[in-house]
Amino acid sequence: MHKKTAVIGYGVTGRSAVRHLLAHGVTPVIIDTRPEPSDFPSELRSLECHWQTEGWPDIAVERAILSPGLSMDSCLVTAARAAGVTLLSDIDEFFEHVRSPVIGITGTNGKSTVTSLVGHILRQAGITVAVGGNLGEAALDLLDPQVDVYVLELSSFQLQRSRVHEFAAATVLNISADHLDLHGTMDDYVAAKKRIYERSRLVVYNRDDDATWATGSCRSIGVGLNAPDLQQEWGLVNAGGETWIACGTQRLCRTSELPLGGKHNILNTMFACALVQDRVEPARAMRLALSFRGLAHRFELVRRRDGVDYVNDSKATNVGATQAALAGFTTENVVLIGGGDAKGADLAELEPYLKGRVRQLVAIGRDGEQLAGVAESAGIAVCVAQSMREAVDVAARVAEPGDTVLLSPACASLDMYENYQARGDEFRDAVNDLDGIDA
Repeated sequence: MHKKTAVIGYGVTGRSAVRHLLAHGVTPVIIDTRPEPSDFPSELRSLECHWQTEGWPDIAVERAILSPGLSMDSCLVTAARAAGVTLLSDIDEFFEHVRSPVIGITGTNGKSTVTSLVGHILRQAGITVAVGGNLGEAALDLLDPQVDVYVLELSSFQLQRSRVHEFAAATVLNISADHLDLHGTMDDYVAAKKRIYERSRLVVYNRDDDATWATGSCRSIGVGLNAPDLQQEWGLVNAGGETWIACGTQRLCRTSELPLGGKHNILNTMFACALVQDRVEPARAMRLALSFRGLAHRFELVRRRDGVDYVNDSKATNVGATQAALAGFTTENVVLIGGGDAKGADLAELEPYLKGRVRQLVAIGRDGEQLAGVAESAGIAVCVAQSMREAVDVAARVAEPGDTVLLSPACASLDMYENYQARGDEFRDAVNDLDGIDA
């Protein structure tokens, strides 16, 4: 363990890094461009801290653990490099200490669902598992000698900042435009995601998305919505008038039995089972997956009121996530609440998914008018709301029995909320406050 370490950025990741370093006898230096937080623990006040700094302070450190929220081009990171400081991620520090296999999961959409589902299957199979990373607990807070398998959700920023590490199994679930305001180009974004493959012992890729395909001679398993060609591949087959999930030639489960709706959740379930199949036999993994009930803010049914379903998909913070949500609808019965901070993405890519599915858009947020323009060009009725409660009220007035009011913004939430959870919570509260009969 290095004795001279800085932690750059005192957010969720930075706090976990400070805790980890102190537990291992290392006294870190804390550096942040923001002011000292009001809840900064009194027991840490003896540490050397540099708040609201843009340049590198006059300190002698050998390395720094960098928050994934800081741009690699920020003045603080640039100054650290100029000072000769070795920059690491919390994932690098995690792999220095981990002694059990790690399953890594990334992709533009579905990461949290698949990560949670993998953890659920392993846990139900009697395996001691720790789940976190970009989801829930920070990676460094998970370290425990009693853990048999770690499951990490990893963002493109975490992968971009990390060295190449060995995963027992890894996947890039899908790729669509996201975070281009920070990554710059789609090629850079894809390259950051695919770093997860470089030393993985098993790669699980999406047959329907060639941006996720691995190169080289690594062992790989394909997942897709077509029939599997190879024995260990996963896909869909038709038999007896029903659609089945299959691993090779083995039919495992009717898609109608899955607790989570939509084609994207069929894929998510197959990905999770494929990632664990070296530890849990496919038929057993599928049985265990059927008891998973999904995540808050990810296609979450909030209420059925007066024959209308209200669905919270606030975690759809990019175009690809909303495309996946809408793809599961086959008739024009969606009242969509969308908009927010598009992060530089082209919302016009939603147009073919709006047609034939959405009959009314309620636009919110900074880029709501841009989304409204896309809907209008598709011939869809549009209104603009100034708040979530207004949006829910408008949607409730126009929705008819059999419709779905869907919050799936295709945008980040930071123009209006602290995070997507706060956005989803307000939607849920507003829906539950509506008058009407639950049925």
